Amino acid sequence: MADQGVAQPPRWLRVHQPDLALPQLGLPDPYRHGFHRGGPVSRPLTQLGAAGAILITLAACQNTDAPPLARGNYERGAPIVTRTATLPYPPPLPPLQISRDLPPPPTRDARRLSVGSILEVEVAGVEALSSKEARVGADGCMFMPFLGRIRAAGRTPLELGRDLERALNERGYLRAAQVNVNLIKEEGQVYVLGQVGRPGVYALGVGRELRLSQALAMAGGIRSTPGLKPDATAIRLVREVGGKRRTYRISFPEIALRGRLEADVELQSGDVVYVPSQQELFVFGSVNQAGGFFLEEGSRLGVDEVLALAGGFGEKADQDGLLLVRRNQTGIATYQIPSEPIQRSEILLTSGDTLIVPARGLRRVFVLGAVRSQGGIPLDEPDLTVSKALALAGGLNRIAAGNSVLLIRRGPDGKKHTYPVRVADVVRGEPELDPVLEPGDIIFVPEGFF
Repeated sequence: MADQGVAQPPRWLRVHQPDLALPQLGLPDPYRHGFHRGGPVSRPLTQLGAAGAILITLAACQNTDAPPLARGNYERGAPIVTRTATLPYPPPLPPLQISRDLPPPPTRDARRLSVGSILEVEVAGVEALSSKEARVGADGCMFMPFLGRIRAAGRTPLELGRDLERALNERGYLRAAQVNVNLIKEEGQVYVLGQVGRPGVYALGVGRELRLSQALAMAGGIRSTPGLKPDATAIRLVREVGGKRRTYRISFPEIALRGRLEADVELQSGDVVYVPSQQELFVFGSVNQAGGFFLEEGSRLGVDEVLALAGGFGEKADQDGLLLVRRNQTGIATYQIPSEPIQRSEILLTSGDTLIVPARGLRRVFVLGAVRSQGGIPLDEPDLTVSKALALAGGLNRIAAGNSVLLIRRGPDGKKHTYPVRVADVVRGEPELDPVLEPGDIIFVPEGFF
């Protein structure tokens, strides 16, 4: 863009990749409208986990008229925001895309070939064109006499046979080639991720099957981590079926406790096994029993039902100011809950949602998402910043995206606006990027997904 005469963005608008490991981070004091700098916070944040320099795009209508946050000794008056959003009402929840059916068992002809697969290729009646042992190389190709390197990875043996027949016919070696491809050995890989002892990539092994339970054992078993409990009833298996990736839900207790062995499916190369953390629906703010409530996957509750779970409104609740923070495919979106009873009754909430009930006259901020202790924090000190609030919430957990934190604030126009806060850059020595909080602010820390 520079060659078109457009000025390069100022330094404070640029994003860079932070180090993934930032142990014992002393967070600096922030600035406030003319910017004040002080000493480090006494409570350090924990390691920042999967900190990626990705700004979250909210699934809401965007505008660029959000009031600026103070930023330090850079050009005063210029807004620091790169994404803003006013708050619409929440749209209907999408249908579940996860199948509760078991995946089809892998058959020899349906297995997708991968790097390390060893094949026997027989061209009917022409031994010179056949191969007793052809290996799929690191580039996903195999070598065939006269044909050279042929793409094999991602194909089934049957599909590869048809490809070879077509190549032999088109190049004039045969008129009506007949090719049979047999998978002799498989050295594929599966991926085991999420709430396990040792997430990573595991070999299928040569000439042996690998069951779901065996893969989990190889990965150190299903484990809890600080602030995160595994949901063994909702293990995800992502597999390519018919050229499309499908996601299946498998309950490990059904296998281990009830002996449902058919659910202990055989894995095939390229499978992804993901053990999620338990999903809760959170209610914070002016309610009688704030906190998280576990819901069965797929359960959906009305706003009034959720408020009943939380013991109803508190004495100072702003019943017309309810907010919904919802995760979506691009990150999060923030919505206003309608105050009109009929409209409110049409809103459904599910696990992963956070309902915030503001309190009239109370000075409080909320910290949500991938932190060790979600909830409200009293705004007792005049210069409480995003980084300090995160420290008071116990710090980021191990799967937090530390450079994708969002600050949600009501502006002078009465609308809610969102501001990206690059916390990883703050702790690397840029305190001017650490905004001072105001009553009612919401801090959301997204997860760095696998």
